[in-house]
Amino acid sequence: MSRRIGRKALLERMRAQIDSRADRIAVRSSDGNATYADLSRLVDRLCRELRRPGRAQSGPVGVLLDRSAAAYAAMWAAIAVGRPYVPLSAKYPPARLRGIVAQAGVEVVICAASGRDLLARLGIAPEAAILAQTQISAGATGDAAVDWRASDTDEGIAYILFTSGSTGEPKGVPISYDNLQSFVENLDSVIDYRPEDVCTQFGELSFDLSTHEIYLALLNGCTLCPAREIDLFNPAGYVVDNGITVWVSGPSQARVALHNGLPVGQVLRTVRLSIFNGEALTDRLAREWQAAVDGSEIWNTYGPTEATVAVAALRWRDDPALSHAGVVSIGTAFADCVPALFVDDEIIPVCAERSDLIGELLLATPQRFDGYLDPGLPSPFVVDDGGLKYYRTGDRVLARGDLLFFVGRIDLQVKVRGHRIELLEVEHRLREFLGTDALAVVVHPPPPAISNQLILFLAGVREAPRFTGEDLGLPSHMVPRRCILLDSLPVTAHGKLDRDALGELVAADP
Repeated sequence: MSRRIGRKALLERMRAQIDSRADRIAVRSSDGNATYADLSRLVDRLCRELRRPGRAQSGPVGVLLDRSAAAYAAMWAAIAVGRPYVPLSAKYPPARLRGIVAQAGVEVVICAASGRDLLARLGIAPEAAILAQTQISAGATGDAAVDWRASDTDEGIAYILFTSGSTGEPKGVPISYDNLQSFVENLDSVIDYRPEDVCTQFGELSFDLSTHEIYLALLNGCTLCPAREIDLFNPAGYVVDNGITVWVSGPSQARVALHNGLPVGQVLRTVRLSIFNGEALTDRLAREWQAAVDGSEIWNTYGPTEATVAVAALRWRDDPALSHAGVVSIGTAFADCVPALFVDDEIIPVCAERSDLIGELLLATPQRFDGYLDPGLPSPFVVDDGGLKYYRTGDRVLARGDLLFFVGRIDLQVKVRGHRIELLEVEHRLREFLGTDALAVVVHPPPPAISNQLILFLAGVREAPRFTGEDLGLPSHMVPRRCILLDSLPVTAHGKLDRDALGELVAADP
């Protein structure tokens, strides 16, 4: 499926933005605004550093930077010299970072001056660090000579992201230039980015949703606004301060904006596109967000890191046919993606003629990676009788024609007293009964324990509610036996619900 022109296409498209929008602001931040010409100069400086004699001239480039023009320049510089980049989050424990650096074979790291101490703890020599320019000089001039049209080494890896592994070790996911270019083209074909747009950038670089935020904004000539840490707690104020027109986030970030007490109906009026990914988008949240943004297009997108951010999309409207169990459909697959369901070891293609089939979602797409960095990991692929290779997502999906509905993770299906239970179904019934999305259900002790129970976590209330199976329309074995009240639900560094942290809370207070 690979066309092997991805790197050339990406570089040429970025060069086109720099040629036509040199004086337009590419990045707006507290460190200073960077025009597209400024960004090109930052990239050129880093390219020269990467090519400096005495440095490793091949292998992945580590990027130890927060959301910033410097970080985006580092990503583009790696692409310009034909080397993969590996985002390194300073929020990760050093032991995890050491494992990532070793597994990827990182020998050069682009970082801020403040990151050098951490590099020493990771065993990276001082001479292997390239210091990024984090402050933008107003009116800077100079040659932006980076060869944006370079066409050598088109076959290769653009970046490597590390996801959580079932073995406890992070899994390296190499995404090729062609994977990335296919994603950009596919999303462009369904969602209307415009050069005058001002776009959010909430995601850590180590979170694949940031790929969507960064590349779709810059490759369409938009202005990108890297969020500060304080903005993550006051996203509505961030929208006002920057005049945001394109919002991209997980649903949890939208929930923060809606529930921080600000008059969001007025505050969010500039937003014309709202794009969600990363977690299940509930009907309730979609309706609340629509009321807040008043006229914005709302898109729900879906895709695993292994298939480059998103492979399906749906423009939301308040229609019961577009949801299942209170969760908005993840949409239809992009035109060049072949989705199928794995049911009882049989591969069944998703098609308009077949309806109401549930199975593990399989994806055959030009956006699909070729395998994990560690060749010793079990293969995540399955091949049909015609030789088509699918990625096994681990997501259980309902297909109604070609419309897909997420119904749970294979690993979130639990057993309680011998009964198989979908945690998302229990959460749906509780959301409907309690009138809030700020809840989660876990099983404790976790598998393989036999004597376990469901536990409800509820945020933002002072008193635990009372309910029965009859109230929820559920059999007794699906009713949580305990309720733990929290000020807020814990989230991961990437803004997703942190179920592991909930399990630790139960373990600490059995």
